[in-house]
Amino acid sequence: MSAPRPADRLGTAAPVLAIFAAACTLYGWLAWRHGTPWLFTDELEFSQLSRSIAESGEPARRGEPLHRIALYAYVLAPVWWLHSTAAAYDAAKYLGVASMASAVFPAYLLARTVVGRPAALFAALGSVAVPALVYSSFLVEEPLAYPWATLCLLLIARALATRRRALVAAAGVASLVAPLVRNQLAVLVGIYALSALWLLWTSERARSRRREWTAWDWAGAVTLFVGGVIVANAFIGHQSLEWEQATRLWKGRMFDYGLRAAGALTIGLGVFPVVAGLAGAWRPRGEPRAPADRAFAATFAAAVGAFGFYAAVKAAYLSTRYGIVTVERNLIYLIPLLFISTAVVLERRRVRLTALAGAAAFAAYLIATTPYEMETRFYSDAPGLAILAWLNRTFAWTPGRAEAALFWMLVASVLVIAMTRLPRPYERGARQLLGAAAALTLAWTLTGAIVGARASNAFADDLLRNLPKPADWVDQATGRQPTLYLGQSIADANGVWLLEFWNRGIDKVWSIDGSAPGPGPTLTPDIVDRFGTLSNDPGYRYAVADRGVYLVGDVLVEQPGGLRLYRLAPPLRLERSVTGVFSDGWMGVQREEPASVMATYSRFATEGNRAGTVFVTVGRKGFCSSADKPGRVLIQVGELGVGPDRHPAIRKVTQERGWTVHSCAERIFPIPTPTPPFHVTVTVTPPFVPAELAPKDSTDTRRLGAQVGFSFTEAAG
Repeated sequence: MSAPRPADRLGTAAPVLAIFAAACTLYGWLAWRHGTPWLFTDELEFSQLSRSIAESGEPARRGEPLHRIALYAYVLAPVWWLHSTAAAYDAAKYLGVASMASAVFPAYLLARTVVGRPAALFAALGSVAVPALVYSSFLVEEPLAYPWATLCLLLIARALATRRRALVAAAGVASLVAPLVRNQLAVLVGIYALSALWLLWTSERARSRRREWTAWDWAGAVTLFVGGVIVANAFIGHQSLEWEQATRLWKGRMFDYGLRAAGALTIGLGVFPVVAGLAGAWRPRGEPRAPADRAFAATFAAAVGAFGFYAAVKAAYLSTRYGIVTVERNLIYLIPLLFISTAVVLERRRVRLTALAGAAAFAAYLIATTPYEMETRFYSDAPGLAILAWLNRTFAWTPGRAEAALFWMLVASVLVIAMTRLPRPYERGARQLLGAAAALTLAWTLTGAIVGARASNAFADDLLRNLPKPADWVDQATGRQPTLYLGQSIADANGVWLLEFWNRGIDKVWSIDGSAPGPGPTLTPDIVDRFGTLSNDPGYRYAVADRGVYLVGDVLVEQPGGLRLYRLAPPLRLERSVTGVFSDGWMGVQREEPASVMATYSRFATEGNRAGTVFVTVGRKGFCSSADKPGRVLIQVGELGVGPDRHPAIRKVTQERGWTVHSCAERIFPIPTPTPPFHVTVTVTPPFVPAELAPKDSTDTRRLGAQVGFSFTEAAG
């Protein structure tokens, strides 16, 4: 037989290349519409790491080296050589699209080991026409991890089927590199080992030897197996706190929350590939299996177990730290395998009924127990649920209606798959129904991918509307010189993260009250003296101060939201500051339950260092309700000193005022001040929760005292 000509090879590759090109076009267009990162802190962290690599060759966050290799950060690094942040961000998105869409190639090659070209093309298309591809627009690890995991699964299956040394070594190397792509992909090493052990255990030689085993031989084998599981669990638990805590303390949560992730994946894939994929993995009775079939089945089973167990551990651990999370994000690596196994059913049209019944029962349980999260437009950890949220917004679907539709999809899937068992005269009809089911599945998954991406883009647009224009206004004003951000009472970190992302010169994020967000190091500088000098001065020429923080220097730019860019007059000093006040003017706390709440105003310098009058506004005009919980107001003014916590405090009280604040009321107190520096405190006892006091009027769950404002004039009051 003559070798294939280049034209023949091109003709064979053309459909796969067409799928790749179509995926790049679609997701590239969606990425173009994706205006800004928003999946924080993940996207900011990889931006920090990749920018540091581009500049110095070493990964770091806010200047602090990070001793962890993340290959995605190295892949992303070259885009930051582009001068414009907007251009670099666009390049990063398109790179992610091309990378994640490239999963079509290993998916097709893996499918070709067990099915013909048409079925393999279906599997390849299904691998990239899914909601998980929404991550291709994000600066996260999935765009690289998804194709790498698929490549590893291809190499593992091929190595186990052929036992060629080169493939065995390649699969091992790829699996060992996988954790550097994404930590979770460490399970690929286990998948390789488990698949090989299972094939060894089920080999004809092993079976013939087991026929000669005595009861003591079986007891020894079981003992070795249990001991191995215990040792492996102890070793992994020693390496991973998540694993140790989840497997020891939260086994019930692992089951419940792990199945939530599987449910979201099932919904996002339209049910059919999960039922057909799980059922197709079982060999029908009497059907001989080629080495490639056995290798794929072993790889598929090991992958389902490994990725499923990892997702369960992750979900259980997160529930103890952040709340209940549906971690479909950790199961997306099973998608190519499910579509390939479905392709086997489509091509061979044979399935074991007991396996079909088991897969159907499993899918039914997932549909009945998975929370649909339809009130959330886009659930970043479970993109498969995006289509239900879209149906809710567009066609007013309720969870009950969605559940009924999913169960009908399940029934239809089972009936169509069961028809493969019909006699030969009905074979053509069964083939047509299977083809229709495959087409409808792709329509469902592609719709989920598009509406999920559009929902993500809409969220990015909402953030963009609240950003100063242009987004890189700090870099434009400073020439991207090193710049410090200094804020206080940071309740919503999105604004800080976006400011830091779009302005590469900002490489230190501090706060005067400990509210600065990660990722990377933060600092709460101390007050060095009574005149507002701050510790740990980095010696920068520029600083961005947030609402309530005023520095000594020239204001170069002031944004409507309260951000001000300073050219500093060294050393780094505060001119005045306000603490304990949210951005909407209310003083209070977010979660604690104190007996009273306090706001402060510190003035470190005035023109000519003269005394004057501070005007303190206290009121509750923002809560005009018939419900009322009076608050006792105490205002104290005095000489500023530095307390034991290295923050401003009153050294000596010079003036004091009292009042009782009610709903809708407001009062302005003009109070004489001593010569600077001076300090003002406003204390309200007790605080109130608007959502508890007047649930019909407010949903605000903060513990608030009053709305406060401060102004100063050198004229006597």
